[in-house]
Amino acid sequence: MRAGLVRFAKMVVKHKVTGYEEFTKLAESLESSGEPVHILFTGSKDENGESWCPYCVKAAPVVTKALDTAPEKSHFITVEIERPFWKDLNCPFRKDPRTHLVFLPTLLRWRSPQRLDGSQCANADLVGMLFQDED
Repeated sequence: MRAGLVRFAKMVVKHKVTGYEEFTKLAESLESSGEPVHILFTGSKDENGESWCPYCVKAAPVVTKALDTAPEKSHFITVEIERPFWKDLNCPFRKDPRTHLVFLPTLLRWRSPQRLDGSQCANADLVGMLFQDED
C-alpha cells in the first residue's frame, strides 16, 4: 500500500491512500499545513479499475470535475476501502469519531462538519459547494 501524490494546475495536491493507518498518518500530517483538506472515502477498485460500490462509481466523475473549483493550495485525499474491510461493523473508519463513516462514498472537509454521504456525492451542486465554501 503506497500513497500517491499528484499536483493539479491550480495547486490542489491530490493524494491516494488505501487503508486506515495510511489515511490517518497522512491526514494528521496535513493538519498543520493550515490548508483545506478534502477527503473522499470510496470503494476500492478491482484490476479493471471498477469499484465494488455502485454509488462510488456514480460519484467519481462528479467529484473529479468539481476538483477544478477547489481552493488553491488545498489537499484532496482519495481513500479506497476494500469491501470486506468496509463490511466489518468494527471497521475503524466507522468507529473513528473524526470520520464516523456510515455510507460510501463520503466526501468531507477534514476537521469540519461539512460532509456529503452516499448519493449526495453524485450531486454536482452539493459537491461544488463543499469545495468552495469556507468553514
